Amino acid sequence: MASKGRESWGKRQREQTKRERQEAKRAERAERRSSEDEDGGIGTPEEELYRQFAELSAAKANGEIDDETFEMKKEEIWEQLGLELQ
Repeated sequence: MASKGRESWGKRQREQTKRERQEAKRAERAERRSSEDEDGGIGTPEEELYRQFAELSAAKANGEIDDETFEMKKEEIWEQLGLELQ
């Protein structure tokens, strides 16, 4: 009978450890979700730069900016992306 008690104690310890790990994972997931919500849906820096370039191109196409401004801002964005201009 005494050995059965030890097995039960060991089982309770394993189950407690398992519950603690599960709770830690839940907390980590909740933290990740809350940090993503705080970002406001902004993607990676690369995605943000491509979005800026798309807006810049649209502004040029609509005649909102001149060629010189477009080229200057395009070069800035491409440098941040690590692309070479040809």
